Amino acid sequence: MIRLGVSLPAVMKLLGHKTIRMTLRYVQVTQRDLQREFHLARQNAVQVHQVPELSVSTFLSTSSDLPGILHTLTAARHLLEMYRRQLKDDSATRTLRRLDKRLHTVALELDRFATVAK
Repeated sequence: MIRLGVSLPAVMKLLGHKTIRMTLRYVQVTQRDLQREFHLARQNAVQVHQVPELSVSTFLSTSSDLPGILHTLTAARHLLEMYRRQLKDDSATRTLRRLDKRLHTVALELDRFATVAK
């Protein structure tokens, strides 16, 4: 069944097994099977693409009013997220997520302030 294209989880369900480990006891995976799966996965893979470079000037608002500040904060969070996605270091990624949460909190407070001011 595996060689005919039935997935391992489907075989597991068909055999009534509760764990994949039990199913693997009955399945013999050969090197040829692994190569076939690898080539199928490569054919179906989404093409890797570069994150687009965004110009900061398109995001920055020149107005110093509350909507302009909120717009600039949103743009800064977007650019920060694009940069974070390019990083491989988990520690730096966590730090940038915390910074993003802080910026989000600032934006929420400014939004509340704008609502009260009206």
